[in-house]
Amino acid sequence: MRRDTIAFIWIGGLVLAVLLYAVGPDRFLNSILNLWDSLDMLFHDLALMLGAQVFGVVRALAIAIYFVFAALALLSVQRGRRGVGALVVVTVFFLLLVGSPFAEFTAPLGRWMLALALVLFAAAMMTQRLLGPPRQRDLPPPPYPPGFRQ
Repeated sequence: MRRDTIAFIWIGGLVLAVLLYAVGPDRFLNSILNLWDSLDMLFHDLALMLGAQVFGVVRALAIAIYFVFAALALLSVQRGRRGVGALVVVTVFFLLLVGSPFAEFTAPLGRWMLALALVLFAAAMMTQRLLGPPRQRDLPPPPYPPGFRQ
């Protein structure tokens, strides 16, 4: 066995002896359990605090990305590409997800996260539509009624 490992074990034993003396040998186990409970409560309080902040961040992101999507959809329509249908469908689903029948209560975090995922996907698709090559307008319109040939 290496000397530093043996020295580490002896130092650990001496530190344990000092802790036992400071706390009291009969209360040492209770002190360890109290420390464990205090750390657990600190962790839960931290998770609760971060959870409340995450809720606000997700809501702010969802609303901001919705406006990004709406601007991209309007720009797409202005350039002669499809976008009105997507704007209507995403708006309806967004309002269904985050809307609340009562003004006092807001939608739960899960619905806001779904709304954020929806508008992120929609904004990415609208960005892809704007960056892609323009549609070919040189083609003749399809026959009407379908299958009719002149």
